[in-house]
Amino acid sequence: MHLLEFGAVTDCGPVRSVNEDSILAAPPVFVVADGVGGSADGEVASAIVVEEFGRLAEQPVIDADRVSATIQAAHTRVWEHNAGRPHGASSTAVGAVGVLSGDEPYWVVFNVGDSRIYRLGVATPEASDRTLSQISVDHSHVQELVDAEVITADQATTHPDRNLVTRAIGAEEEVEADFWLIPMVPGDRLLICSDGLLAVSDPDLQRALSGDAGAERTAADLLQAALAAETTDNVSVIVIDVVARGTADRTATPQSEELTSVQPHPAAAESS
Repeated sequence: MHLLEFGAVTDCGPVRSVNEDSILAAPPVFVVADGVGGSADGEVASAIVVEEFGRLAEQPVIDADRVSATIQAAHTRVWEHNAGRPHGASSTAVGAVGVLSGDEPYWVVFNVGDSRIYRLGVATPEASDRTLSQISVDHSHVQELVDAEVITADQATTHPDRNLVTRAIGAEEEVEADFWLIPMVPGDRLLICSDGLLAVSDPDLQRALSGDAGAERTAADLLQAALAAETTDNVSVIVIDVVARGTADRTATPQSEELTSVQPHPAAAESS
């Protein structure tokens, strides 16, 4: 069974007076929730999200259905919190939860909103360079414009509506999350982050994640890079390394956990 080494940090950032981000790193459950900017009690909504996933992390059996149910439970609590309030709370939620399918470990990856999860794959004989790819797809107005070829991806980074999300937990009566099922491969590295990290360019993300530092140091370095880039938002970063038992090729961090509390789940959860 694989080991998971990780680092997790969150910061208010240089502009905001309140940190509306909440994070959870409780193997095999990793979540970043970002209270939607400008909404009342955004920090309350994000805290509810991680509280519900904290309960999931304590369960003896974790599968894809329980991940979906946890999102719904968080949504229900935030929606009920908003009852009678003229401006309700809401939150994005993105994360990865380790499960077993048969004897093989997988990640159930989920997303609601514009926080992101990336994967840095292992080098192969065909590709000696490790490739950084974004797993999640933003639920945002600018992503819709990019998809419609109205603007480019580069233009989206400076668009005035770049912070306008189209899905969030607690924002509407119903919530719809995207799901992916991906193999948990030794040597892979995951990055889960709020959009405050996106002040750091993709090439700089690639360089930081491809370095020799362990997960804990890399998460701290990425946070400092976002602050140096003068991000205007809260910043949350979780970096997770998948390490085969006894064959760690990175400097071990104090934060490591063996993946044990998981059970098989249906392959039907493979895509949204």
